[in-house]
Amino acid sequence: MAGKNIKAQFIMYNYLETTEFKQDIPYPTTDIFELPKNSDVPQLRDVLSDGRETVIIGNVEKSKDFVTPQGDNPYGFKGTCGLVSVTGVLRQFGQEHITEADVVKYAVEHRPPLCNVSNNMELSGGTTPEQLSKLLGDAGVSARPEMLGSLDVLAQRVSEGRGVIIGVNAGHLWDNAQYLENGQANHAVVVTGVAKDPNTGKIQGFFINDSGAPNADRGKFIDANQMQNAWTNTGAQAIVTNGTYV
Repeated sequence: MAGKNIKAQFIMYNYLETTEFKQDIPYPTTDIFELPKNSDVPQLRDVLSDGRETVIIGNVEKSKDFVTPQGDNPYGFKGTCGLVSVTGVLRQFGQEHITEADVVKYAVEHRPPLCNVSNNMELSGGTTPEQLSKLLGDAGVSARPEMLGSLDVLAQRVSEGRGVIIGVNAGHLWDNAQYLENGQANHAVVVTGVAKDPNTGKIQGFFINDSGAPNADRGKFIDANQMQNAWTNTGAQAIVTNGTYV
């Protein structure tokens, strides 16, 4: 279901000291109602790059068009991975003309601001799970922070056709010690699909849109073990839409 047009919302409402995608209040492991997999979510038999047969659940190919490299905004903010992720989810929900600049402008002009604003352009634009949920909700796509707890629950949310933003450790995600910091979740990406073994149903990995990678990674496959290190072991934080995009 498509949400309201966020550009119109920005005009109507015109309305930061946080480190990007960190949280101080722990969310309990989700115990919300369980929904069956949405049969309208695309499924594709395919072969992974390592030769494994797979079933891909999620609109991975179409979603590749919904991410751009972060930093394309009039404020010069560089730490906008969460804001670009919001843009991507809104595009999943039919608002395909929304840009990072639109979302950043709304976040900055909101009172209180919905992102970090400072003289450090690398940190400016950083967000919390609550701020990301608020941004999506103000644009007509209701969402909530969740502590999903496991790859299985993450796979379920993706299979339901929900928009999903996760907080990961960039060092583990990119296999680059420069971005490990203290091992916390310090980066946000959108999960666009899950790959499962067609015979056993075992999770093989996930597909993500990553605005922080050079030129942005579009529909990049992340092996289950790497996702475990980058996401599950750093808190399993997520922003999950209440509705589905199909």
